[in-house]
Amino acid sequence: MKVSVDEALKGFNVINHECNSWRRKADFFSLLLLILFSNLSYAARPDEGMYPVNMLNKVPLKKAGLRMSINDIYNPDGTALLQAVVQIGGCTGSFISNKGLIITNHHCIFGSLGPYSTPENNLLEKGYYAKDSSKELPIKGLSCKILESYMDESETILKDIDEIEDGVKKKTIIDANIRNIRESEQLKNPDLIIEVSEMLPGRSYILFRYRILKDIRIVYVPPRNVGEFGGESDNWEWPRHSGDFSLVRAYIGSDGNAVAYDKKNVPYHPQEFLNISAGGVNENDFVFVVGYPGKTFRNQPAEYIRYQQDHLLPFYANLFEWEINTINKLAENNPEYKIKTAPQVKSLNNTMKNYQGKLKALGRLDLYGEKKEKEQKIYDSLSDKPALQKQYALILKKTDSLYFLHDKIADKYYWYNQFYNSSPGIKIAMALEAFNRLYPTAKDKNAYANEITKLLRTSYKSRNNTFDSLFIGKLITNAANKNMADINQFLKPAKKPLTEEASIDYNFTNTHIFDSTFIFKMINEKPEKLLKLISIDAFVRLAKNMRLDYLATDSLQNVYQAQEDALLPEYTDIKIAAEGTQFIPDANRTLRLTYGYVKGYEPADGTYYQPISTVNGMIEKNGQSEDYVLNDSLAYLYKQHHPSRYFPEKEKEMPLCFLYNTDTTGGNSGSPVLNKYGQLVGINFDRSYEATVNDFAWNASYSRSIGVDIRFVLWYLNDVAGAGNLMGEMFVDK
Repeated sequence: MKVSVDEALKGFNVINHECNSWRRKADFFSLLLLILFSNLSYAARPDEGMYPVNMLNKVPLKKAGLRMSINDIYNPDGTALLQAVVQIGGCTGSFISNKGLIITNHHCIFGSLGPYSTPENNLLEKGYYAKDSSKELPIKGLSCKILESYMDESETILKDIDEIEDGVKKKTIIDANIRNIRESEQLKNPDLIIEVSEMLPGRSYILFRYRILKDIRIVYVPPRNVGEFGGESDNWEWPRHSGDFSLVRAYIGSDGNAVAYDKKNVPYHPQEFLNISAGGVNENDFVFVVGYPGKTFRNQPAEYIRYQQDHLLPFYANLFEWEINTINKLAENNPEYKIKTAPQVKSLNNTMKNYQGKLKALGRLDLYGEKKEKEQKIYDSLSDKPALQKQYALILKKTDSLYFLHDKIADKYYWYNQFYNSSPGIKIAMALEAFNRLYPTAKDKNAYANEITKLLRTSYKSRNNTFDSLFIGKLITNAANKNMADINQFLKPAKKPLTEEASIDYNFTNTHIFDSTFIFKMINEKPEKLLKLISIDAFVRLAKNMRLDYLATDSLQNVYQAQEDALLPEYTDIKIAAEGTQFIPDANRTLRLTYGYVKGYEPADGTYYQPISTVNGMIEKNGQSEDYVLNDSLAYLYKQHHPSRYFPEKEKEMPLCFLYNTDTTGGNSGSPVLNKYGQLVGINFDRSYEATVNDFAWNASYSRSIGVDIRFVLWYLNDVAGAGNLMGEMFVDK
């Protein structure tokens, strides 16, 4: 049954009006909450927390074990350690020399070797070492961001919106204010990138100024059987034995400006770079991690957790598993396709196992039940504040009603999201549908034809005909199996049962739109004839007919999300007041600091994991499966063990990876792990399987992050890779 926005929100708005009436009665308590919010003290223990830069002076780092000044970590009036930390693509990296050398993870740079790889010279497998600057390989499309400064813009962005009850209208005004501030600030700072980040919807907004470096080049990537030792078998697991690190270099123009790749560019000289400690870490050592974590959802209500558990996580985990298996099957006898899809398969595997881990942990921990119980306790604790208690009850009631509505469209929304945004074939169909609709009335027909041709070229280039056909068939079959009536009504003309093969036959028979040579020829020579062909094409009609329902579903999704976001400030304020805890904004790809200690853990009854692994473990796993293939040169040199600068003791084992109880998530890949003096001791690259649930909750007993030990990196570069020129750039403190 189709539901309009007005119909869907009719019942909700009754509750919304009642809640706003009680909110006005509770203004006095809200004022107390704001006072409490601004004066919270921070617990003197490592706890869940990805602290933004504007909170660092309130975090008890010294008491926890830090032996350097907070101003030496971040100084708003000058340079400090954080200027050495960069966001690089979707990962974090850090400068480790004054010549623009950046260390990050192997899995962050791995895909960049794809364009330089062939079946005969597969750098994805072999790795790469640029023995001098002329051999460094440009990475197309990769840039890095360096934080310059920040300022709180909450007051300006939220001006005069308190009395607006409608969440969608409120969001529209907030978005407009953000856009105006960003554009105004950008005019004042044309050489910087300006971003305004939402720290809590409807409450807190910070403006960040970043310097962007656009010329990044590959310097050193270890072989895959070092950088990804253990493969998917060990992904999200402990113990780990993966040398997950890589080195790249940032360049700028000779005039000092950040420009795209040019042979004449020169290495960037960072204001700050990290010193390295060859002393490494021991169990219980204090460490802190700085980086750009992606998204967490700790401040969301219980219903959000249930929604994730019931809809998003299983949908994508199952679909990604199918994609991985299908791509691998197609790549069995196609080396070029295997190279092209290796980064995609790696990314899909990573996300799939993450989502599977989340589902397992959510079921085992009953996080939804735990959050529901906490919400009840908060309600009970407000018995001496009846107005506030009534307000909180209505907030929860509004939340329940919104997620009830959200549930109705969830599966269809995620289906449409994949159908229209992940299939190059659908993008081709929609581009041609737009051409059919707009070309006849275009003022400059040649210009419009050129625009559509550019758009089509991108989709044709990214499309693998066989996989895309199977992908669309899989989605159509899923829709039939899930009995999605709104979608299946468009598939009724199919003559055969909706198996994957039948849906492919139906949608791909008698269509010319995937013949790029034919389409471009028709656009250039016979556009009027092409219009007629498009108008009767079954596949274009299918994509077109679904589009209106897709847009309506997307509109409902945005409405529900805006209303849910509008509830968060009051929900969070009351939670803080009742529990006496601090508010830490959810991660949102802005710079954060988290701290803790090198610690093992107990994943199951009777099982304890030590916090440090060694190369010996790598040798023990060798040959157990195709994921455990030991690098020959590493094995030989380790067994020979000629004492060297970074592996001096004959009887000593070489540390490889270590565990620590800091609070990290996606985006922290490549983050520097630093000791109490701010020296680099490791490179963060993963979490334990139990900690995949970190996006929703952190727990001292099972939340563990995993880093590659810098001692291994130093030994490997110096003794195995023979990269003495790179070692000479770094400042290493023994």
